[in-house]
Amino acid sequence: MRADPFYSLSLNNSLDSLTSLQDSLTSQLSSGLAVSSPSDNPLAASEDVALGSAISQDDAYVQSATTLEGRLQTSDSALGGVVTQLTSAISLATGGMNGTLDASNLTDISSQLASIRDQVVSLANTSYAGTYLFSGTAGTTQPYTNDTSTSPATATYAGDDNQQYAETPSGQKIAVSIPGSEIFSASGADVLGTLNKLVADFASGTASSSTAADLASLSAGLSNVTSQRAVLGSSLSTVQQTSSYASTDETNLEAAQSSLVSANTATVATQLSSTETQSQALMSVMSSISSKSLFDYMQS
Repeated sequence: MRADPFYSLSLNNSLDSLTSLQDSLTSQLSSGLAVSSPSDNPLAASEDVALGSAISQDDAYVQSATTLEGRLQTSDSALGGVVTQLTSAISLATGGMNGTLDASNLTDISSQLASIRDQVVSLANTSYAGTYLFSGTAGTTQPYTNDTSTSPATATYAGDDNQQYAETPSGQKIAVSIPGSEIFSASGADVLGTLNKLVADFASGTASSSTAADLASLSAGLSNVTSQRAVLGSSLSTVQQTSSYASTDETNLEAAQSSLVSANTATVATQLSSTETQSQALMSVMSSISSKSLFDYMQS
């Protein structure tokens, strides 16, 4: 019989391979991960990175959506207050034009309208988390001031005309603010300017000829505020829906990521047991070989 001079080397290589596999399986059992480094499974590692990026995007949006919801809810509450105040102002001004009120009654209406105007200015200057909601993108700038030293008084807007948007993980853009210039001092629907005119109209104790036109302008202003409030209300609903979707998507992606890199402990344990058995058998063979001389094998 001819002895294979590389037989021992082959056995050693086989044992090294089994030992390496055994170490890998042991590591998987202890860590619970089938992929702990890119070299373990380059394709799975690449997919893991992509899933991690998508999870981070979803998580960031869910976190920001909480702030956006608070901001939009506060905006809606403020505009709801404006609608209430303007409805009262229209009722007062309409009553002041019926021709049955005396000068004292009309000046009292003027005072009530001035109080309503001040309430609307305050609502127009509503802030959330230190940021003015109706200043456009100039969030640190108070949007409105009202100068009562003129007649009629003058409302001045100090914000900008830019709209703010939020972007969902899918790339959808959602309007999360409307500048005050489009709500409280829009062309043809200038709420604050019209309130100042109505205050002046009744201040003299008589309803002027322009009062009817001012009342119509205030009605247009109320309609505009209601429309802009509806826009932000729609944005609030969209933010809530997309936040819920992103949260669900994040959960699903985390499950997929876990499945991708996690080890199946039952399968790994079985493989480890089999590998250990093979290693012991191989070591037994190698031990048997090492106890015999080349002459013993040649005699066989």
